[in-house]
Amino acid sequence: MERSMQKQLYRVSQEGSPSLRRSMPASADSTRKSFFGGNANHSPLPGALKKTALNNSRLSLSARSTTQSIPGIRSDYNVVESYGAALPVAVNEALTFAGPLSSLVSAKITQSGWAWVVQGRRLLIWQYKDAPGAVKKESPPRLGKSIRRGSGSAQCRELTLPHSDIGHKSELVSVFQVEGQQMASCIAVSATGDVRYWASIAHDNNSVDLSILAGQEFVQLLNLPTQQGYLAVTSTCTLVFLRVGLTNGRYSLHHKTIKPATSFLGGFGKRFASMLIGMNNGNDKDQFLVGMCCESNSTNGETVVAVLSDRALQRWRISNKGNMEQLIFEDMELLRKMREMILLKFWNVRMPNDNVEVDLHFLDFHVVRGYFYILVGAVNQAHTPQMYYSIVVASAQEESMRLECFTPLKLNKFFSSKTVQECLSVRIIVGTAQMYLYTPKVVYPLLLANSAPTAEMEAEKVEFHLHEDRILSAAFCNQLPLFFSRTHGLVSITPGDFDSTDLLNLSSCNSPDLFAPLSFNASFSAPDQSMLGDSTNNLPMYQLDPDDVYSELNNEVGQLKAAFLYRLKRNNNMVNTIIADLMESVTETDPNGGPLDAYKLDRVVITIAEDLAEDLPIADPRWQSVLEQYDGNRHALGSSRSMQIINQLRDKSFAFQHFIDFLHFSGVWEKLNAIPCGSNVLKPTSFILADIGEKIIAATALRALQSKMPKIIDEAIEVTVAEWDEKPTSSLTAQDIFYVKLCKFQCIFDSLADMADDRIAAQNRTTLSVAQFISDINVIVLTTLGQVFRYREQNASSFKLHSSSYENQPWTAISGSAGVHDSLSRLIDISVRYGAQCVNESELKHLLYQQILELIDMVLEGRKNYLDSVRDTEKFQVLQQQFEAQRGELISVLIKDQQFECAAKLAEKYLDFQCLVLICDETQDKDRLDEYTRKYEEFDFSQFAINWHLRQNRHGEVFERFKDNQPALAQFMRDHPSLGWIQLIFNGDFEHASKVLFDLAQCETDFVARKKSMLSLSKLAAFADSSDMTSHVEKINTELSIIEYQSHLGHDVLQNFGFDATDQKVLKAEEIINLYIAEENDAASEVEFRKALELISYVDQPYDVRHRVWCAAIRRDNWIDYDTNNAVEYIQKLLFFKIIEICQLMGQELDNFLPPMEDFLDSIELGELPQQKSFQYLLKLTYEYVGELFKQSEDMDL
Repeated sequence: MERSMQKQLYRVSQEGSPSLRRSMPASADSTRKSFFGGNANHSPLPGALKKTALNNSRLSLSARSTTQSIPGIRSDYNVVESYGAALPVAVNEALTFAGPLSSLVSAKITQSGWAWVVQGRRLLIWQYKDAPGAVKKESPPRLGKSIRRGSGSAQCRELTLPHSDIGHKSELVSVFQVEGQQMASCIAVSATGDVRYWASIAHDNNSVDLSILAGQEFVQLLNLPTQQGYLAVTSTCTLVFLRVGLTNGRYSLHHKTIKPATSFLGGFGKRFASMLIGMNNGNDKDQFLVGMCCESNSTNGETVVAVLSDRALQRWRISNKGNMEQLIFEDMELLRKMREMILLKFWNVRMPNDNVEVDLHFLDFHVVRGYFYILVGAVNQAHTPQMYYSIVVASAQEESMRLECFTPLKLNKFFSSKTVQECLSVRIIVGTAQMYLYTPKVVYPLLLANSAPTAEMEAEKVEFHLHEDRILSAAFCNQLPLFFSRTHGLVSITPGDFDSTDLLNLSSCNSPDLFAPLSFNASFSAPDQSMLGDSTNNLPMYQLDPDDVYSELNNEVGQLKAAFLYRLKRNNNMVNTIIADLMESVTETDPNGGPLDAYKLDRVVITIAEDLAEDLPIADPRWQSVLEQYDGNRHALGSSRSMQIINQLRDKSFAFQHFIDFLHFSGVWEKLNAIPCGSNVLKPTSFILADIGEKIIAATALRALQSKMPKIIDEAIEVTVAEWDEKPTSSLTAQDIFYVKLCKFQCIFDSLADMADDRIAAQNRTTLSVAQFISDINVIVLTTLGQVFRYREQNASSFKLHSSSYENQPWTAISGSAGVHDSLSRLIDISVRYGAQCVNESELKHLLYQQILELIDMVLEGRKNYLDSVRDTEKFQVLQQQFEAQRGELISVLIKDQQFECAAKLAEKYLDFQCLVLICDETQDKDRLDEYTRKYEEFDFSQFAINWHLRQNRHGEVFERFKDNQPALAQFMRDHPSLGWIQLIFNGDFEHASKVLFDLAQCETDFVARKKSMLSLSKLAAFADSSDMTSHVEKINTELSIIEYQSHLGHDVLQNFGFDATDQKVLKAEEIINLYIAEENDAASEVEFRKALELISYVDQPYDVRHRVWCAAIRRDNWIDYDTNNAVEYIQKLLFFKIIEICQLMGQELDNFLPPMEDFLDSIELGELPQQKSFQYLLKLTYEYVGELFKQSEDMDL
């Protein structure tokens, strides 16, 4: 792009706003700090407007008028104008000459056009805005513009408030004018309960008094026109309905206590609420009123009122002119959720932690268009003496409140006994499209999108900087925000040169503004740093000439830097032109024929971000020699003029946030892709930028902590810089170098772990000092990374991907030198082995285990987030197994050391059901097991717990521990029918249980011991049953007999045939017979063969099996070579004869067990033996001899 074209465009933009050129100096030092850490001279609205600065100067950011119509109120982008008539003289005198009692003066302005000031017992009332019918139709005020103040002043009425020992408040006064009434009426309540009513504010002496509810302190009065009465509320949330009556021309006051003082969360309910939301300090104090608002008025004469205390929110329905009231509901859960959100957003506490003591202060309460807006301040004194603020938006459901959104503000204040009033003075007013946060001296305009404050939009800091000036009250009047200034009276604050329609359109713009909130403030000590008040004054980038940067660098980096600098100067035309040229440049093909660099734009953005993070402090003379050698720092965006490292880091964070917002505004962000980052893994550029921003935050947090723990951090920095092989030159120190090399910041954690190892190695045994040293290192790591996680949480939307197809593994979860994972794992191991397990001092031991819990939480959260990002990839299953293994290993460390509560917190968060069941088992806590069963019902926790008991071979405990959970047992029975008999036993159904056990035994084939147990239990259940189960018992005995025969088999025989002799499988009767008669069973005698014959009755084909047994016995002996002269003696030695003999001795009939001789003579199984004459002879002799022997035996019996 030609330089002339640049200057022409820039000149056109500048010439379009002569008022700007006259009213604002060209110096960048004129810039001011905004509420959220942005620059107040920059636009608070998105820059992606349909109309550019060239064709619509009214909407041009460069054409914004900064003319201030009221001296003493500083604003660059909002028009601050006087509103309505001048203050009455009496009011001016009361505000000006209040003297030492000026702090007791209070005021209020209402939407109806009335305003009043309370000074002691003086009540000054005037009408700041005419009634609607009095407005001149010839000159209607422009929508969204204030009514310019005329020269005259309004008429003032003065009334005398009733006597009170406690000062009067403007919130306890109500001024109203009924239709057709000539003069307004007024009612006032003193803090002590004295009520005074004036039918006309023109007559002070004509009033009616009434005393109500002595002993209570009234705080607020609400006008309920629909009920023709008023609602007063005390500091302890007691409601009193007031009504004015007219009898015989005389006015009278009547009251009705809607709610006794002890009923609002009284007794047990009050204590329970305190315990529930964690704000009870041990004293059963009364609740404290936050505010009371009228929600709505229905056509049927009903009014809904909301009352908020620091314990709960109540909604009341009042009807029939106050004679009927109904408590719709009382919600305490909303406040508990608010506390959890505050712990998470501000202190990164992701689980309930009783050790985190946070004081919550509910500062303001409004109901607008059905939405409940609550301003909350929170202080964690143990962490940092700062009060953090947030806005909660809720809506009413049928029986409870629903938390719609939680917006943490980037405003924080130094909290101490001296500043507590200042911290608690923040208030809000809410309109249709805007919300205003204000203190007595400052107003912060915020935009609303979908009824929620948009924290991404910049809120300019509008200051009332005169010494005596302060804001007394604020309200919306016809959608116009009005502020009652002690010095200037009523003033309006509206966005300059923008209509309300513009605000509505721009509030929903998708492109974030350049000066979005700086989501993290690393100030931990000095209160004046809470808003980074002078960040812009320390940054030289505001003085850089974009033309020089563009021409001197002459590359894509220079182009993008120049565009960024033009954005700082609000020259959006040049921004768009340069970005268009840059996009064309990065997509051009190489003229030399080289391949297209697809990552060129990403490399340019990363280069600028890394340079910004590591830019040198330009004003520090010790860096002068380095600066002279490093020409790149001439155009440094992150350089700082400050001499203090902490301010240099804050300036870098400030500049980095501006750069990220610029990428969004210019459209570059949507064009960013991913670049290769080790092991051919593509890492999105947005994640790389997030890592850089987080390292700046981590360095800021570490530096802020360094004053508290200087010795350890100084040594760690020395070790880290030495590892980098960096040697400080001149008067520079290792700290100077370390806090500049921020892209390698993660190395400090490895150095801290090395220091712990060195300290342990230097001691012969672990001492209390070593454990304390380990604890101190953990404090440094947890505090530093805690700020990182908080920053990550709050800025997730800024670094969000437009595509979710990439892995997300931030630097805090990466293993190796590029991340912190390995260092955290080392610290966990060190803290357990040489810290918690080696000390007896209870407080230090508890602290160490709490630190171990937080370290494990950091490791697991990083792994889990990474796992979620690869859920739809092939590697998910493998990574999930690795995660589950690491999760169980880390949590088991705490279980082993009996730190069951710490382990339970982690197991609950990461759904480690095995550890949860183990914890319940170790602690014998059945109630906790039942609670987990209900809590994790959707994950089928009960079945997991039952299966765990089965794996531990503790079947009987299943029914005992889950006897009250019949649905779980029923499902378990369906999935595990083999154990269904246990429940039948418990139910006393012994017959059914016996049959189920028998059927299971019949199906058992793996282990004979199990089958025997099942049969024995079945037999026992049959005996226990009262019915006749004789036939069933006989079946059981048959199966047990077969098992008994199997038990007599020798181990050698089983092993020879490949069977497990210890855990024997179930063998059939025929298989047992074959093992008894097998040739390999050479030790088998007539006893084994007799058993084989006895088993024949249990086989399907007994005749064939019997034949095979006798053939096996024949083959055991020699039937050919024998002495024929002594044949009778020889046959008595044969196994065949011995089997016959033992069977005869056992009383068996010969015909029942011995086959006919012909079966053997024709047997194929005996091979050629039946054809041998010697065999035939000996066999026939045996049969003859056996026959005679049996006959003699029978004769002897006779």
